[in-house]
Amino acid sequence: MPELPEVEICARQLSTRLGGGTIRQVEVHDRKLRLPPDLTGRKVTEVCRRGKFISLNLDDGRRVLIHLGMTGWFEFTPPPRYRMAIGTDDGTAYFEDLRLFGQMRVVSAAQERAILAKLGSEPLSPGFDLTCLKHTRRPVKVALLDQRLIAGIGNMYAVEALWRARIHPKRPANRLTVDELRRLRRDIVRVLQKAIAYGPEIYELQRFKVYDRKGKPCYRCRTPIQRLLLGGRGTYFCPGCQR
Repeated sequence: MPELPEVEICARQLSTRLGGGTIRQVEVHDRKLRLPPDLTGRKVTEVCRRGKFISLNLDDGRRVLIHLGMTGWFEFTPPPRYRMAIGTDDGTAYFEDLRLFGQMRVVSAAQERAILAKLGSEPLSPGFDLTCLKHTRRPVKVALLDQRLIAGIGNMYAVEALWRARIHPKRPANRLTVDELRRLRRDIVRVLQKAIAYGPEIYELQRFKVYDRKGKPCYRCRTPIQRLLLGGRGTYFCPGCQR
């Protein structure tokens, strides 16, 4: 599933191709995507990201609010199949989505604020901290996936950050020490920034330290990586490093 880094990469690409341009064409192949016919002629004034959402701000005050779902991605040359396409004079963005869970709809600025207000803090914002974890007894891995606490972190990057910080994913979040919280905050930021730096080829280039490496040796201590279920999600960790 696209998480904060993948969504940020998409948003940056969309900003380059669509930002500042006037919409000349909207092609919808899936009626589940609720797009009105009057988008043509509107100018895309800005492309923003909040958590796992992308917003195309239009010059009439409306927003095209996009969630990539599990398999959503934008391409800029026509793929064999796509759910919709939106084009300006500077280029066309094609929305691919194999599993069809992505969402796209046009909302008012007020409606968008109400939707995004439910999200927690942005991990890459200057004032980001993990104070929110002090108020929940859930396993820290489960808490990190709660978008109401922290916006944008998903399964892959939560696992990677916990491994880097040497914190077991089942540790109760409110039992983490000040030093553990400091390390975890630092490593959340590091894994997200590293992933964003891969750019559009992230899926081809990225290699994880612990995610999806069950049975393989830990890069630090050579202990075989284990997998457990937490909150219904596969969770990878090193029993040697993350006690």
